[in-house]
Amino acid sequence: MKLASFRYILPEPFISLRRNFGMTVAAVLTVVLTLYLCGIFALLVSNINQNATLLESAVEVKVFIEDKIDQDQMDALSAQVKAIPGVASVTYVSRTEGLEKMSEKFGSSEEILAAIDTNPLPNSYTLKAETPEQVLPIVDAVSKLEHVEAVRYGQGSVEKMFTFMNWVRSLGLGLMVLLGFSAVILISMNIRLSVEARKEEISVMKYVGASNSFIVWPFILEGMLLGVIGGGLACMLVLFSYHMVMNMLLSSLTFLTFTPFAQIILPTVGGMLLVGLLLGSIGSAIAVHKHINV
Repeated sequence: MKLASFRYILPEPFISLRRNFGMTVAAVLTVVLTLYLCGIFALLVSNINQNATLLESAVEVKVFIEDKIDQDQMDALSAQVKAIPGVASVTYVSRTEGLEKMSEKFGSSEEILAAIDTNPLPNSYTLKAETPEQVLPIVDAVSKLEHVEAVRYGQGSVEKMFTFMNWVRSLGLGLMVLLGFSAVILISMNIRLSVEARKEEISVMKYVGASNSFIVWPFILEGMLLGVIGGGLACMLVLFSYHMVMNMLLSSLTFLTFTPFAQIILPTVGGMLLVGLLLGSIGSAIAVHKHINV
């Protein structure tokens, strides 16, 4: 394509958007809404993942040891536990330490502890896994060791938590893909209307020998421009909404962890502008390919 052709191609998207102002506004608002929902859901899933990771990393496996065990057997058991694949750390908790922790937990209920003549708690190990997925294999392996009386890890609730977190992550990814697909279709429809409005002009251009790229590129740039404008506006709305919601929730739900606002600004701005540009490019390419016979 000749350099002189850009003098015609570059202004054309702006002229087309201004010429079809009502349609342009509708298309931009639709892209804004779509990318806004995508952005909000992406941040929601990101924060859910962050809290899920903290919850998953807090899962501990309690291994209770038989009372009648000598020091040699204890050392052997400790070595076997540490050798289990996936075990990140092993902490020995004596029955005395266990009772002290129980006293701290009950707080003012000292009369309950005073009623206990002998310490009923066994010696134990507290295990942490390298990854949440390794908790169940560790439980299965440690349960088969000699001198292990019982293993506790929050049976039932842990499996449900892992299942719920995986379901949320999959649902979030699926919804973002669907919303992105919707944005592509809407941008494609807008470009298609531009093509229909300029059919006679395109026919004349082809008749006088205009190249394919000379005809197609203004529509490609128009879709990209729609995507970038929509992405920019959606980005501002997402950042504003996140800042407002985060301040509201932090004052009431102090146990939750949120990604700091300063850390999401650059990724959100860059990501949404890039996504808007890509969606606009794909949508306009689909419309041009289907509705311009070049």
